[in-house]
Amino acid sequence: PLYEATLGNYDWNAYDELIDNLSFNWYIDNYWTVKGQFSVTKQYSKAEKFIDPLSSKTSVYGTDDKNLSGDLYTTKGESINWNANAFLYYTRTFKEKHNLNVSLGWEASSGTTENTNAHYRGFPSGEFHSLNYAAEIYKKPTRSENTTRMVSAIASSNYTYNDIYLADLSVRFDGSSEFGTNQKWAPFFSGGLGVNIHNYDFLKTNPYINKLKVRGSYGRTGKVNFAPYAASTVYEALFDEWYKTGYGAVLKALGNKDLTWEKTDKFNIGIETQTLNKRLTIDFEYYYDKTIDLVNDVTLSHTSGFSTYKDNMGEVVNKGVEVRADIYRDRNWNVSLWGNMAHNKNEILKISDSQKAYNQRVAEFYKKEAFNQELTGSSLDDANYSVPIPQYAEGASLTSIWAVRSLGIDPTTGKEIFLNRDGTVADKWDATQEVVVGNTEPKCNGAFGVNMSYKNWTLFASFLYEWGGQEYNQTLVDNVENADLANRNVDLRVLTDRWQKPGDIAQFKDIKDRSLTTLPTSRFVQDKAVVRLNSLTLSYDFDREWLKKHLHMNLLRLEASTSDLLNWTSIKQERGLSYPRSWKVEFSVKAQF
Repeated sequence: PLYEATLGNYDWNAYDELIDNLSFNWYIDNYWTVKGQFSVTKQYSKAEKFIDPLSSKTSVYGTDDKNLSGDLYTTKGESINWNANAFLYYTRTFKEKHNLNVSLGWEASSGTTENTNAHYRGFPSGEFHSLNYAAEIYKKPTRSENTTRMVSAIASSNYTYNDIYLADLSVRFDGSSEFGTNQKWAPFFSGGLGVNIHNYDFLKTNPYINKLKVRGSYGRTGKVNFAPYAASTVYEALFDEWYKTGYGAVLKALGNKDLTWEKTDKFNIGIETQTLNKRLTIDFEYYYDKTIDLVNDVTLSHTSGFSTYKDNMGEVVNKGVEVRADIYRDRNWNVSLWGNMAHNKNEILKISDSQKAYNQRVAEFYKKEAFNQELTGSSLDDANYSVPIPQYAEGASLTSIWAVRSLGIDPTTGKEIFLNRDGTVADKWDATQEVVVGNTEPKCNGAFGVNMSYKNWTLFASFLYEWGGQEYNQTLVDNVENADLANRNVDLRVLTDRWQKPGDIAQFKDIKDRSLTTLPTSRFVQDKAVVRLNSLTLSYDFDREWLKKHLHMNLLRLEASTSDLLNWTSIKQERGLSYPRSWKVEFSVKAQF
């Protein structure tokens, strides 16, 4: 740590970009228009990262290879992206009340990225960090390439009658090179209706209701939610092995020709209101989103040579409400409240034989530790035995917590008592009895806040919240139940909350068994509720007329902000165990001339 701040460490990045655009508009008559655009973007990037030979972060730190201390990492890359589109528009007003807009179009895009990375080792000092001072180039430089193409056909229309009735409809057909050869194309659509009730004749002169709009929409969208070439079978060339016939190659990634778009059906309905001479504004929206063909990693048997491949499985439901209100506004004051609430639910629709085999391998993993504890009275040297590993089950969630159900610590023996799947009671942990004991996905989560201004002062506060989910308190397991009394300072609960003698009602097992790893148990599953002040900003804007007159400026703003200031949670959290917890306040000045 003494040398990590030396001047020999540096990061350097360079970036350059060239953009060309070509567009055209052809106004055929008063109603028909043709528009098109073609753009090309060329980007160049270069980066270097140097680690001083005296730093503890060198790749050979802690070894006897002192002559190779010091590292230089170089990256060079370039990319070229182009986009082309052409649209035909029809716009017309009939009898002053009917407005119609229709468009038909085509769009295509392509992106190619190339990167080269190299690692040089062994430098005489931090002052000589050019690559020609390096003792060696570590392994061979690596090069990566990626090309993505997409083509779309699009049609949309919009209709309004007397600025009261609104209707929208759009359809598109997309094809992407990211997907399997059998499923590159997919149709998407959306439609919406709205009514501006405030534009009815009987409300136009109403002094209290300035806006009253009801709207609703339904549509389907799609996205690419995985790394490039995940749908393709990829081979890796073995450049370090040369044969008379050339370089060898091995299968690196198993593709899926049937991998298709991850689709989301979206429905929402909302009400927009504005009253009291536009001083009070309240917007309410309910939404329901259901994602189908969810792209996930499917676990394979290792005998296939691969651990996972991408497939469409499972679905996610996301529903909630959003509310926004400007509750007061006058010449000096403006107070706005906003908030949203969401409920997410994901479900595994089906599991394959390979995933069933994966569940079996999880059970076998835990059985090694359970058998060793029973046979030798000690634990294997692997902290992962205390961590719940996700498993697959039809009807379960991707965020389920799996463990053996616990009935607590037996007051007579200080041992944990377990509840099996069939309802029987056991005094030994059994991997085959693991069930879903919780879900990390909260029943409700969202954000709320206030945006308030008085004259030139502005205060913004944003809160995040969640409740209804669970969490496996791994910190309690590692630092209390399995605390290392011999080598570390420990929590007071290690002594006060443990079973010590018959008759004790305790949260933790017998202290003499502290060296035995606690396998996943529902005893450490806790309900989680959180409210966090994640953002707080106070700013002051100088009077614009005074700025223009005296300083010839358009804007001068002073701002102070902080994040993660307050944190309320139902689970006691010892923050800063893995890294020092810090709290910072940022000050900024923004000027515009």
